[in-house]
Amino acid sequence: MASATQSLEHPLSVAQQTRNVIVFAACTGLQYLAAPVLYVGMTQASLCKRLGASPVVANLPEMAFFVMTVAPVVLAWWFPGVALLRRMMSICYLSAGLALGIVAVVLVAPVSNDVKIAAVILQGLVSGASMPTAIALLWEAVGRGVPEARRGQALGLAFGLGPFLAFAASLLSQELLSGRLWGLLSQPLEAPWNFVAVFGGTAPLMIAAAALSPLLTIPPADVENETSEPFIGGLIRFLSTPILAKATVVTILLYIGNTITANMNLQTENLLSEAAENYVGYQNALRFFCKGIAGLLLGWMLTRSNPRAGILITGLLFVASQAWAIFVPGKAYLFAFGIYGAGELVGVYAPNYILSASAPGRIRQNMAYVTMMMAPAAPAGYLFGAIASGTADPAAGFRLSFIICAAILVVGLVLAVALLPRWPAPAVSLNRDPHADCVSDVPES
Repeated sequence: MASATQSLEHPLSVAQQTRNVIVFAACTGLQYLAAPVLYVGMTQASLCKRLGASPVVANLPEMAFFVMTVAPVVLAWWFPGVALLRRMMSICYLSAGLALGIVAVVLVAPVSNDVKIAAVILQGLVSGASMPTAIALLWEAVGRGVPEARRGQALGLAFGLGPFLAFAASLLSQELLSGRLWGLLSQPLEAPWNFVAVFGGTAPLMIAAAALSPLLTIPPADVENETSEPFIGGLIRFLSTPILAKATVVTILLYIGNTITANMNLQTENLLSEAAENYVGYQNALRFFCKGIAGLLLGWMLTRSNPRAGILITGLLFVASQAWAIFVPGKAYLFAFGIYGAGELVGVYAPNYILSASAPGRIRQNMAYVTMMMAPAAPAGYLFGAIASGTADPAAGFRLSFIICAAILVVGLVLAVALLPRWPAPAVSLNRDPHADCVSDVPES
């Protein structure tokens, strides 16, 4: 007979499950505290602009981030064992912290602005490799260490409360970038020290996340997740599974919305006639405050609805943010960042759809493929920067990039309705093949 503290359908006790929920939320919360720079895009674009970069170059850190999101897939094949999960997570967090520290040091070093811009792009590359990998491992941890019945609780806590931490961090970063810090500084921070404070101040947060990772409890796999399958063969197998292939197309199209943030930030200069860095903290604050509200509501909704609903709602919010950016002038334009932040949760609910379809033995590979889906979306950032740079009227160029982005997102939503069932797989027995790509590959026993 199972103990009173252990779930009949899960190998971990209720207490262990609860600790996993808390650690998952804590690591996610630390990521959100560092969001002004870990969410590569707006802050990096403002910094590059100050260093003399064009809109195309200002988009490169964000593009570099998305290009490197193939790293989780590579690591999933090199180190498939569940036993390495926590150690790999710690290494990822430490790498992200090191890259932030390098930017802070280079900004005050006697080097050219080109070198400083290169350091910012490097931070995008390192963050693009390390943070999606850490997030994919966190997804695996919650997939293995928390039963599906409690997953809505974990997501609601992590992505409901977490964005409010990012909201506070964004306000703090704005005070630092403006050189004020609510009047507490004896002398205002001037460039580049304001950016040094923002980048350097977030590095310890990643060290704390690295220290928390080993506290996760991961049940041993019934069949260790070691596969002799080659990378290309595994990718073909993934894309040959109809439900996963359809979800991949939808996810890539919707992830293109993640590449428009640099242009949204730079448009501020055209609409408000002020430097973009004077508003980037407020933009992030609106972004994460609304993400927090939406995260709480969507986490609650997930416990009462279906996985596809989260994709559709967040995708519609993404489109609404672009519509706002296109048509609303003046300071009211800034509210586009709030709507956008809520829509960014498509990065939670698209992966959740694939997680719901994945068999236990394929969770790491499948969730790694989800993070890799950001890589095909990466060139859109360069495209949007080129569109903005290629018109005589900069404001009109940015609006055109918003129109194109919105059109792509609408196509993704139409395909989601047409191709994805509300539930990605029927309920199945616990005695299912752990190496099937998705749970629907295995019939009821």
